[in-house]
Amino acid sequence: MEAGEPGVLAGFFVAWFIVLVGMFVGRRNIPGHNARSVLSSLAFFGPGTALLFGTPSNAGPAAVFAAPLVRADAALTTVVLSFGAVRFLLIRSAPEPRRHSPLPFL
Repeated sequence: MEAGEPGVLAGFFVAWFIVLVGMFVGRRNIPGHNARSVLSSLAFFGPGTALLFGTPSNAGPAAVFAAPLVRADAALTTVVLSFGAVRFLLIRSAPEPRRHSPLPFL
């Protein structure tokens, strides 16, 4: 690792900072009586999304589209095709129930 590169601890510090800010805001009761749902939504849609988009943007295409992504895509394709085969080959529709009518022409 180079001297100027951020390491693993830098990623943890960002997450710890988000948690500490959330604790501070929650203890001060800034969002009100439904603080838990407000803070959860804020953490999920705010900085968490920025972290998810920020990490791949700093990586090269070879790292983003590496072998694990290809394997995950192959596994998803296998599961979807398997469920499709089970749905169309093994599951049959139920026959219509017979109506018992007292009159033969009804």
